[in-house]
Amino acid sequence: MWTGFGCIVFGCLLIHAWWFETYTDSALASAWRRMSASWSPTRNAQAMLRPGVGLMSVFGGIGTLLRHIGAPQFLIFAFAFLTLLSLVIGVVYLLPLPLPRFADARYQYLKRHGLLDATGRPLPDEVVNRILAERGGDTF
Repeated sequence: MWTGFGCIVFGCLLIHAWWFETYTDSALASAWRRMSASWSPTRNAQAMLRPGVGLMSVFGGIGTLLRHIGAPQFLIFAFAFLTLLSLVIGVVYLLPLPLPRFADARYQYLKRHGLLDATGRPLPDEVVNRILAERGGDTF
């Protein structure tokens, strides 16, 4: 039963770290980004695999707890399906597929800082780096 609780806590921490990296500019988000840059092989792994593994842990932990308390089999099966679906989606995005904008930390950073063109596409990297250097900020 403790495994279920541990999985839920671990999954929530992974999702929290991903959310902070993707959607905020706080000091904690900067720290998470620096740590992620050292282990993450690709941007897709950072953007999709982490929340996929986090959701897998949360759903798996809930399924484990439900099994221990004697919940109906269809409910346990539903959480098992969600667990595997989360993992599959995370692993599929290890392929060089375009990231959805909601999960792309770079796109969200550029959006927060007004570095998108009129159509919502990111400005070229050299323009973004020049603007950020003029503002005194870091390059992304």
